[in-house]
Amino acid sequence: MFRLPQKHSRKQPDTGPRPDATLILAQQSVGRAIAGGIVIVMVFGWIWTTISMETGRVLPWFSILMGMIVGLAVQRAGRGLDWRFPVIAAILAWSGAYAGNLMIGIVETGRYIEARPFSVLAGLSMDTMENFFAITISPIDHIYAFCAGGVASFLAKRRLNRREVLAIRTLNKEKR
Repeated sequence: MFRLPQKHSRKQPDTGPRPDATLILAQQSVGRAIAGGIVIVMVFGWIWTTISMETGRVLPWFSILMGMIVGLAVQRAGRGLDWRFPVIAAILAWSGAYAGNLMIGIVETGRYIEARPFSVLAGLSMDTMENFFAITISPIDHIYAFCAGGVASFLAKRRLNRREVLAIRTLNKEKR
C-alpha cells in the first residue's frame, strides 16, 4: 500500500548479439601477456632512468606507477581470465622495480666514472649485484617493489561485462 513503484527492478531488454564464450576464452594469450609486460618494463625503466637523471632524484614511487602500467598491459595484451595473468603481471612488475633501480644505478655509475652505460653493464659481476642489493636497495625499495607487484596483479585480469560472464557460465554448465 505504501510502496513506491520500483522502476529499477524491471527486466532490461536483451539487446544485441549474445557474446561468444568460446571466442572470449580463445582470446587469452600468455605469450602476448609476457611480451607486453616486458616491453612496458623496458620502456618505463628507460623513462624512469631518464627522469631520475634529469631531476637528480630516484623517485621510488615510479615503481608503483610501473606496476599499474604493467598490469594494464598484461590485461590488454593477454586478455586473460584465470590466475596466470595476475601472477605474470606481479612477477614482471616486481622484477621491473628492481631492474629500474639497477638501470638508474648503472647510468649514475657511468656518469661518475665517465664510462658508457654499456661498459658498466658489461662489468657487472655477482659481487657487484650483491653490493647493489646490500648498499643501494633500501627496505623502502622492497616495499615499493612489493606494492608494484600487488597493483599489477590487481589490474591484470580482463574485465568482463555481465553478458560475457553469463555466456561463460552457460558454456561451463553445458560442459558438465
